[in-house]
Amino acid sequence: MSPSPSFMTLLTMMLKHRVVLTVAIVLSLIASAVNLVQPMIINTMINNLGDKPVSSSVVLLIALLLIGAISSGVQIYLLNKTAERSVYITRRALIARVLRLPMSRLDHVRSGDLVARLSSDTTVIRSAFIDGFVDGIASVVTMIGAIAFMVIVDPLLFAVVAAVLGVCVVIVLFQSSKMQKYTKQLQEAVGDVGADMNRALVAVRSIRAANAQDRVEAELDKQSVRAWDQGKKIARYAGILYPVTGIAIQLCFLMVLGVGGTRVAQGSMSLGNLVAFVMYLFTLAMPLGMLFHSITTIRSAMGAVERIEEVLSYPAETDEGPDIEPSGDLFFVNVSFRYDQESEMILKDLNFHIPAGTTTAFVGASGSGKSTILALIQRFYDPCEGQILVGSQNVFDYNRSSVRRCIGFVEQEASVLSGTIRENLLLGHADATDEQCWDVIRKVGLEDKLSGAQGLETFLGERGINLSGGQRQRLALARMLLMDTPILLLDEPTSAVDSRNEQLILDAIADRSEGRTLVMVAHRLSTIVDADQIIVMDQGRIVARGTHETLMRSSSVYQELARHQLLD
Repeated sequence: MSPSPSFMTLLTMMLKHRVVLTVAIVLSLIASAVNLVQPMIINTMINNLGDKPVSSSVVLLIALLLIGAISSGVQIYLLNKTAERSVYITRRALIARVLRLPMSRLDHVRSGDLVARLSSDTTVIRSAFIDGFVDGIASVVTMIGAIAFMVIVDPLLFAVVAAVLGVCVVIVLFQSSKMQKYTKQLQEAVGDVGADMNRALVAVRSIRAANAQDRVEAELDKQSVRAWDQGKKIARYAGILYPVTGIAIQLCFLMVLGVGGTRVAQGSMSLGNLVAFVMYLFTLAMPLGMLFHSITTIRSAMGAVERIEEVLSYPAETDEGPDIEPSGDLFFVNVSFRYDQESEMILKDLNFHIPAGTTTAFVGASGSGKSTILALIQRFYDPCEGQILVGSQNVFDYNRSSVRRCIGFVEQEASVLSGTIRENLLLGHADATDEQCWDVIRKVGLEDKLSGAQGLETFLGERGINLSGGQRQRLALARMLLMDTPILLLDEPTSAVDSRNEQLILDAIADRSEGRTLVMVAHRLSTIVDADQIIVMDQGRIVARGTHETLMRSSSVYQELARHQLLD
């Protein structure tokens, strides 16, 4: 039977640190050898009592104890250090993959579960290093040495011990396979708890406003109960495994005392040999317990590795090809798009040209595909059919990073990172000066809010909670203006601000968009009346295009939207 993929993954992780682990194994073997020699020295001391001095044997025992202690201490240090590095490498790989997953994949995974895989699942790997492979190897070697000495001291007593321990080994191997299964299920349940808790924290104000704490708490409790149930199953099997080892050793000890004591009384076995055999039995007991613990630890780690490997197996967003030449000219040529094979087309055979340096607005009812067009321009998704051109360049022939460097973007729900004003502004332009930061802050009307003692170091709280919705939107706009890109995309840039600040934002956009291509999705008539081109969307198709004046005369769909101030 071939090893499972998760076991081979764990083994590969170990082999990346083969030098350090080899040293740790050697040190472990030294400590084991010290433990194996001690009973023979004590045997000699007992058998020579009254005949020869034992001082030299006592000194030797003390020296061996020191050697064993030093070897164990260095081994523990090396193992912990190596385990932490392996966890770091795994977390770094997970972070890199999660941040580069295609949007289509991120749309179908829960962020809290990804965080659980990054935190608790990777931590389980540490145990595989410290309590798994190395301890398992050292335990096997120590057990072999102890068994060899036991056979030498008294083969009959060893046969008694082997019969008992054989049954114990079979039980442990069978039960440990269950541990892997339930550990994976436990980690999945913990991931679900984290995902649901993350969702609740994001909407905590809405939950309290709706007096829904009890209902949300009950839902979270269901997930917690599921995790608890899996934890109880693991505890049940652990409760079987660990006592089995203790009972087996105690039973062996009692049988050795009984059979060995009888043989000493009959004169067929010396007292020194019986003491030595008992000491080897206890020398065998510790590595045997360690071996059983190693097996269950590795099984548990294999369950966590399966979850980590699942994320790492997701293909990352491709970023191949040369850098695109910056341009403000945009073309959609016969573009159609749907989110997955089972869904209907969101966009259907779109053809339009956005000339460089002009302003184009997309309007239409909710679900007509306006925001999806912005996502396609940034290559968050790729169309099912057709081409998207920047200048004369097909964006699919160039790497995504260079395409996105040409584009500044403000989302409808403006994203603000937990952190300072400076950290948020520098997200898209890491080398911007304080003067540049304050310039865009003034242009979007945030100077009064941020001119306090802390200035750019003002802490915004989780998801910018210390800012109002309009202030978050203006900060996101300031971040985009700081990027100074040839193409600016705005998804309802003034949806969360009052009329005074709306005009301030429009002036800032007009100031920075001069000579740049501006593409916006809008619901407010005031934001688009001066656009060079307005494209009217309906159910994924373009139904009209032109200036505000032209559309007011020729498009009934636009007239209806304008009648309602373009509000859904």
